[in-house]
Amino acid sequence: MSIAAITEPASAPGLLAEALHYAAAGIPVMPLHTPHPTRGCSCRNGLDCGSPGKHPRLEHGLRDASTNPRLIRAWWRRWPGANVGVATGTVLDVCDVDTADGMRRVLDVLDVVRPAAPLVRTGLGWHIWYASFGLPSRVGMLPGVDWRGRGGSAVAPPSLHAVGTRYVFQQSWTSAPALPDCPPALHSIVIPPAAPAGVARADGGITHLDRYTAAALHGEVARIRGAPRPVVHGGRRVVAGGRNNALHLAAFRLGQLAARSDLDEHTVWSQLTDAALDVGLSPAEARRTIRSGWQAGLRRPRR
Repeated sequence: MSIAAITEPASAPGLLAEALHYAAAGIPVMPLHTPHPTRGCSCRNGLDCGSPGKHPRLEHGLRDASTNPRLIRAWWRRWPGANVGVATGTVLDVCDVDTADGMRRVLDVLDVVRPAAPLVRTGLGWHIWYASFGLPSRVGMLPGVDWRGRGGSAVAPPSLHAVGTRYVFQQSWTSAPALPDCPPALHSIVIPPAAPAGVARADGGITHLDRYTAAALHGEVARIRGAPRPVVHGGRRVVAGGRNNALHLAAFRLGQLAARSDLDEHTVWSQLTDAALDVGLSPAEARRTIRSGWQAGLRRPRR
């Protein structure tokens, strides 16, 4: 399959106008931070930000996303240069392709030259928009490919990417009813066939997601969702939040468990990502933290 025809497009309309356009179609939106060529990101981390222009400006992140036009106008009056974030798992899901190799893999799965769906050119990759079907978010469904579904978010046109180009539709989108369903071939990768019920092995290990591992996963996800939020006063953070630490610890503990069982990595990463995005962490931050904790846990198996 070829991606030669998928090229870099030109500029797009205003940020507020497009935010209102998405909201009118039922897609909740939120203002995101803005990348800067010399300062890195408009957030307080600046050049140290690991996800410039991709994380929410709002206190509760994704939870504050809205379709209310009055609220959206107020946000962009306050931050006229804010990037536009859209909540996935609502009206739309997004196939997030980070690399050219990732796009080739997606096109091979779909057996097409171009996806039959709205296509967004990001700074370095592509977003493919599909109608939401209740699918969860999933990191690494293919190499270089993530799925932004239930509890997820994506950056939408005409937002500015850190590389200096804007997100632009290469294949048009007009309104939510025009969004196509996720093709079955891609759906089967987002949600692989269910594994058999858990069975105790002869060596005492646990296979698949049995009651014990399911309870462990549920408990870790609950701890992430209940982690304290940072407290900001006068523009300064006076109390540090515990969301990232809770996510890292959860990934570490489950990695320890996975090292001595058949606990499925994709199941764990998907649910941890859902929880991380729900409490306001960015997709990139969630991915880094989960990977770090998971790999550390695998190196130190639980006895």
